[in-house]
Amino acid sequence: MIKYDLSKMTLRDKIGQLAMFGFDGTTVTDDLINMVKKYKLGNVILFARNIKTPEQLYNLTKNIQKLAIEEIGFPMFISIDQEGGMVTRIFNGATFFPGAMTISATNNPNNAYEVGKAMGIELDALGINMNLAPVYDVNNNPNNPVIGVRSFSDKPDVVSEYANSFMKGLQEQNVFATAKHFPGHGDTNIDSHLGLPIINHDLKRLNEIEFKPFISAINNGIKAIMSTHINFTKLTNDGYPATLSKDIMTGLLREKFGFEGLIVSDGMGMKGVVDKYTTEEACVLAIKAGINLICVCHSHEPRHETFETIYRAVEEGRITIDEIDERVKRVLEAKKEINIKNIDNEYETVKKNIENTEHQKLAYSLVENAITLVKGNPFNLKEKTLYIGIIPRALTIADDDIKISKLLNPIYNIKNLDVIIADINPDYKQIEELVSTCNKYNQIIFTTYNSNTNIGQINLIESISELKKDFHVVSLRNPYDLYYTKSIMNYVCLYEYTPNSIKVLSKYLKGEISLNGRIPIKYEWFNYWNWWRRNKNLSCSLG
Repeated sequence: MIKYDLSKMTLRDKIGQLAMFGFDGTTVTDDLINMVKKYKLGNVILFARNIKTPEQLYNLTKNIQKLAIEEIGFPMFISIDQEGGMVTRIFNGATFFPGAMTISATNNPNNAYEVGKAMGIELDALGINMNLAPVYDVNNNPNNPVIGVRSFSDKPDVVSEYANSFMKGLQEQNVFATAKHFPGHGDTNIDSHLGLPIINHDLKRLNEIEFKPFISAINNGIKAIMSTHINFTKLTNDGYPATLSKDIMTGLLREKFGFEGLIVSDGMGMKGVVDKYTTEEACVLAIKAGINLICVCHSHEPRHETFETIYRAVEEGRITIDEIDERVKRVLEAKKEINIKNIDNEYETVKKNIENTEHQKLAYSLVENAITLVKGNPFNLKEKTLYIGIIPRALTIADDDIKISKLLNPIYNIKNLDVIIADINPDYKQIEELVSTCNKYNQIIFTTYNSNTNIGQINLIESISELKKDFHVVSLRNPYDLYYTKSIMNYVCLYEYTPNSIKVLSKYLKGEISLNGRIPIKYEWFNYWNWWRRNKNLSCSLG
């Protein structure tokens, strides 16, 4: 167990413990060594850019901890965004776990626990002790461009039940779970990576929906909560995003809700803060507000500048030493739980926990159990069938592009199925060409990918529907297509575009599986459809 004495720590020592920064490279680089030696960097966040194989990742985290203990005397929080599904950083070798809405579509909360437990076993073995997951947002806005299937549901109680089960599984395996994005990012139509969303709901509404899962997380022992860069106009009068608001981070989360764990910021380079402030200045305001770990995800600047700006802010009295000490004490108390027992072991000693076939079987089985028939009839493959697919790309900074060179092989290998790939947001020229091709087929299947932010897909659906063919739509991410059109007669949801979901899709198209999933959102689509029609000229595309 670590021991510390705040009175013997320098100001730079303390500031370093509040930093959780990104870096380039798959080994301990000179840049990272410099950050630790010069600025006492106390924590890191990993991205796909830092990961090649499980063995490489294991050696990286082991060497990071050795560096930290040698230079600053404390282990690091080594964090990662490993939600599962479309927000996955570890692709190869370890298990590709399903995402939140896939899990809830199995209609069994214990599955969330089993995924959290299996993921925790692998992360712990890899030397990762903090997962920036699960999402506790209630995704009750079908036009949300950033949360969607990262949420378990549009119902607060369902989100609470599944997220808490997932959290319990993680934390039982020595991995800090992080509830995000407080006070709630579900009811927005702006991605906080790209701008500052505004939520005008009053306290009654916030208590009924947005707050409920986070309060449940606190009551069930969540160890960390991530803030969000959203302006909640009824919670603060200063226009600050929640991350920078002392009213929200301290007054609401600490004092009213009684949270005693770590408050982690969302990325401090996101437009939700840097449209008005520099990253450096925003980090000063975040610490003032009550944040314990400030996440600067950049691999280079402005990390050094952030350290210097915070240091000057303390010297100038903008942040008090008492505020610094309060924030740092929580971090060091939490670090007493960090498990670094494997720091001198070789990869072979933990390999069985990481390259785990039972975990891989679990992940696949849940995706298969989640496939959901929402409307109409199941697909029954006929002769002369056309498959129109969308190739996914990272739609937000939270996503990582999944390598897809061979991802569609199971689809290409289906007999009697011709495959065409469409743009993610097809224009009218491409739609006209695709409809002309569809005329040659008796049966058509179209796989959507976030049509809620790519309305060209909706236009394509409506144009194909006019042909009166045997037409089937399968959603491979956000399951909101029915909100935007009445033209879909046969609709199936798979909730993610991952290797496991494509395998399941292939088996479905060949008639080899049954559809047992249950959609975890409600479909009051008619009124929403009318609203969307009235506002159709509004651009939904992220471009």
